[in-house]
Amino acid sequence: MDGLRDPVGGKSPEIYWRRRIVAAIGVVLVIVVIYFLASSPGGKKTDVTASGLTPPVTSADPSANPSADPSAATSRPCTSADVKLTLTPNPTDFAGVALPMFNVGIKQAGPTPCRLDTAATGTELKITSGTDRIFSSLDCPTDGTINARQFLLAPAANETFQVTWDRKRTAPQCTTVTAAPGAGTYHAVLTIQGIASNDATFTLSN
Repeated sequence: MDGLRDPVGGKSPEIYWRRRIVAAIGVVLVIVVIYFLASSPGGKKTDVTASGLTPPVTSADPSANPSADPSAATSRPCTSADVKLTLTPNPTDFAGVALPMFNVGIKQAGPTPCRLDTAATGTELKITSGTDRIFSSLDCPTDGTINARQFLLAPAANETFQVTWDRKRTAPQCTTVTAAPGAGTYHAVLTIQGIASNDATFTLSN
């Protein structure tokens, strides 16, 4: 230890100490340079997978292309400009006690996604025969003729479902009506959210 404090040699101790200080500063500078090289963008990168971290995922902005994500417009209800409804009896003649069943087709023809809700105001299945009003699902809303459904429709989407008439006559406020519809020709129109289908003709036979 005395040799470190009092260097042995032909030169003065100040020269030896000056050299040691310079050497120590050089070592510190090398360490600092290595640290900055390792942490710089061009240096060693941290492996986020190995460290257990999840790398950030960049997703596309659905607002840039609304048709790519139907849920992007769930607050916009469909209108008659967006949707075409078709009502088709299946079959066209219902004999005996067979309950008339109808296939409902939904075609989205609008430019952006929209929502169609069968439980919304303005939804009705109506059955008539000539000028005689036979049935309306609005008379007894709880009879389950039209089950509650929501469709999130992207442009050009197609959906189908069915509705069934229980072959009973109804009156407003769910008033009891005993007269049952007889054999003959009937017409059915389905309206959903204010959007009306075609007039579908079918028959009841004995």
